[in-house]
Amino acid sequence: MKKPVTPVPPVKSESAKALDAEARAWVMYFASGESAPEKERAFAVWLATSPGHGAAFERARQLWDAIADVDDVENILTDQNNIKTLQPRRTMSRRLLLGGGLAAGLACAVGIGLMSFQPAPPEDILLATTRGEIRTFILSDGSKLTLGGASRVRGEFTARTRDLQLVDGNAYFDIARDESRPLTVDTGSVQVRVLGTRFDIKKRTGQVSVSVDSGHVRVMADAAARDLNAGDRIVSTAALQLGPVEPFDAEKELSWRSGRLSFVDAPLRDIVADMNQYSDRPVRLAPGAPADLRLTLSFSIQQIGQVLAGLDTAYPIDVREDDTEIVISEGL
Repeated sequence: MKKPVTPVPPVKSESAKALDAEARAWVMYFASGESAPEKERAFAVWLATSPGHGAAFERARQLWDAIADVDDVENILTDQNNIKTLQPRRTMSRRLLLGGGLAAGLACAVGIGLMSFQPAPPEDILLATTRGEIRTFILSDGSKLTLGGASRVRGEFTARTRDLQLVDGNAYFDIARDESRPLTVDTGSVQVRVLGTRFDIKKRTGQVSVSVDSGHVRVMADAAARDLNAGDRIVSTAALQLGPVEPFDAEKELSWRSGRLSFVDAPLRDIVADMNQYSDRPVRLAPGAPADLRLTLSFSIQQIGQVLAGLDTAYPIDVREDDTEIVISEGL
């Protein structure tokens, strides 16, 4: 009696192994959630090169879906033949979905059913603080934003862009570097563009100031643009023009993050504007008040009442308050 013969699995050629490796790399690229037109065009060319490419891609996709619930799926897929992925490692979606013209091309190439490719939906961002509140937020890309009192930031992150808008108040931006996705902050009159750096933006009536704590920042307003480095500050004017680039004292300028307001030869109107982000009652300059009076001050946001009382004594101003507001007028 002849002994049963155990089937021997076919041995793949080196070219077949290389093709499977390419297919797995494409699967991992699409599973990463990235969406780059040049990559998708390259994939379409790769598919059209040979019918075998489409079949290899479908095998790799089925393998991905089969092990989608296994922990560390990336290592399982890559370690099979010690292949290299096309893109840096990142957290990947568990199911691979293709669609649009790309899916139609794939369906024609390998005769498989249409699958849907859904790029990651845009991430809406809305951050806000109340009067007197200082708060740090961590965004999905690892960036950190610290908002001063009564401040608002909104925006949208996509696979290709990071756009924010400073609506009110001020914020300190500690931006995670991503050369493929520059970050833009729009204040309505000034735009700031960075790859990854730390900077502060303060928005007041009629002006916007940008101070760079670390790295490089490009500031744009109207048709003008300025490049700022660490230690530089620029202020836009009411006419939406950029002023000169000047040095600033980071320790004093950024002390608001620890609850302290510092001013060097600043006009009273700017001091009052900053006080209004933290005072328990609105502080208002009455008509005729010396709004241009220049002062050098440093105080805790908990000491606003005491500071105003001291100004009433030391300067030609009159400070009156009630339960609803504090009014500064011209003194005798």
